[in-house]
Parts: sequence; structure tokens; C-alpha cells
Amino acid sequence: MLLSDEELARLEGVAPFLESEAKTSLNFAPDYEVTAEFAAHLQPGLRIRAANQDSGDADAPPYPLNLFVGLPLDELRELIEAKDSARDAMIARFGASFTPRLLRAIETETPGAINLDAGVQNEAGTLSVMLAELSQT
Repeated sequence: MLLSDEELARLEGVAPFLESEAKTSLNFAPDYEVTAEFAAHLQPGLRIRAANQDSGDADAPPYPLNLFVGLPLDELRELIEAKDSARDAMIARFGASFTPRLLRAIETETPGAINLDAGVQNEAGTLSVMLAELSQT
């Protein structure tokens, strides 16, 4: 089930915090760009992009990382329903769990296609993974 327009509007207030937590969590990759994309897709999530690599041939792998990370709808709904201190704790928990869940998702869904440390992928375009629910971690 998709998020309602009201839920999307309420997520806009927490989007900068989720982006910041995800970027901080990726501390080994400080140059990565992390942006929230909640309304643009069927599944709301974060896009992680690495700076373009100077490989000489732009049409040859490895390609710069362009990864869409789908976020669990139930987790987002809990976040937007939470009150101030509970929401802050949930955002911090998201940040603490983001990289481990992202690495598991990459390992499970796109093994060998993404080198997160190097900021590259072996296919052109956007690759996508879905984070597992926090309760499954």
C-alpha cells in the first residue's frame, strides 16, 4: 500500500534527518550524495550517488554508484506518527541500523553488482534494493 498525500507531506519534515542519518552512517563514503525520494516512486526511499569516477570510458564498467534504497512503509508510518522524543529516538535508530541493513540488502538482492566502499556498480543506470524492517534485523 502506498503512502497517502498526508503521510508524504508529514515525511517531508523528517526527510532531512533521514538523509543526514544515512549519510553519517556511510562514514566511509563522505562524498556520497544522499537524497530522499518519497513521492517520486511507488516505494519511498533514499537515493545514494557517488561522485563520477574518472575512468576514461564513461560507457565501461564500473559505473558511479546510483542506488535507490527502498524504505519499509511500516517503518516510515511509525516515524511520522511518533511524537517528538519517540521520533528522535526512531531517527537515531534508523541511522544506527542503516548501513548494516543496506549491506545485507545489497548482499541479498544484488550480490556482486555494487561495491559500496568504492562507490561503483557494474551496471549502468539505477540499481535498487529494499531495506528489511527494523524488527527483522
